[in-house]
Amino acid sequence: MPQIISPVLSPPLLLATDGSSSAHLAQRLVRPIAELFQTQAEWKPRSPIGNASPLLTVLTVQPRVSNRSRFSKQITHAHLQKQGDSPTATLESDAISTNGSTGFIPSLENLTALVEMDFSADFPMSLEIRQGRPAPEILNCARTLQAGLIAVGHRGGGGMRELLLGSVSTAIARYAPCSVLVARSAAEALPKPSLSHVLLVVDSSPATRQAIAATCQLIPAGIRQITLLHVQAPLNANYLIGPFVSPTPSWQLNQSLQTVQKEQGERILQQARANLDNAKDNANLEIHTRMQTGDPGPLICQVAQEQEINLVILGSDLTRRSLLSPLHAIRSPRRESKEQTNPPPVLRNTRLSITEDYVIHYAPCPVLLCRTTQPS
Repeated sequence: MPQIISPVLSPPLLLATDGSSSAHLAQRLVRPIAELFQTQAEWKPRSPIGNASPLLTVLTVQPRVSNRSRFSKQITHAHLQKQGDSPTATLESDAISTNGSTGFIPSLENLTALVEMDFSADFPMSLEIRQGRPAPEILNCARTLQAGLIAVGHRGGGGMRELLLGSVSTAIARYAPCSVLVARSAAEALPKPSLSHVLLVVDSSPATRQAIAATCQLIPAGIRQITLLHVQAPLNANYLIGPFVSPTPSWQLNQSLQTVQKEQGERILQQARANLDNAKDNANLEIHTRMQTGDPGPLICQVAQEQEINLVILGSDLTRRSLLSPLHAIRSPRRESKEQTNPPPVLRNTRLSITEDYVIHYAPCPVLLCRTTQPS
């Protein structure tokens, strides 16, 4: 396994909140991470704006009200005045409905009250309110601050709406240049936030070393137990049924392939455990290894449910994966322009694999996608 990249998680931290229960869970999970950076060695601010940068930036985005929405609100306001209703109640209901029926109105007072529930008044942080579309504004703020971690809650639109339109947390996880903590909470009663039991998913990809490095950083934040999980893809069906249908049985080949695959998985788990054993502050750390075969996404969620995992840690590749067809790159262009020296840019890119996307949407606990802040 390649040498571990360190550090992966670094300040400043960015917390995006909309007042929902999932955003509050992300806020409570960020607190031990922020306190960990605060107690460690002094860090130099990397923000190009100003002489000092806070350790934590709390951001909420207020949607812009279009002229059409203002016109409809004026009609509703006039209609309620004719009926004798209070216009103040109308404005409050409009403000609540524009924020997803969470009861959180984007204002400095409400944001301060929300943050003071988990952070002290003297904590080095700043509060910021922006207007616009949530995902672009959060990503722009992260790039301006050069954030090392973005924490966001995941509510999702559910069903076909989320499939077609996506969600803010998914867009941030897809395009963020740094690590992303996605906290999912379907119930109103928030679970007790903890980093005690962590599920670390390892494989042979280079992104695994980023997940291991981030886990080593978070051990002082309260990790007491780590479950190393390696999911292997099943062998081709032709190899599995070949000994029974082929005139010349090849069960020796099948057994050899299964043995080699198992040895590779055990080697990956041993190397990951050796890296964790060499980490600091691991005196009271309990490490378990687990290897399974099947579809990675559902298996990760299943193990997280069975083991009552508090946090799933995945390595995320920072390189862009094009959504265009692989044949698009080798297809000859119909029109060649002499003035055009560079190839046309890709219209849309993604950084989420199928496994990462599945785990974000269906994991029963928060998910941490680990990426380095090195430019792609």
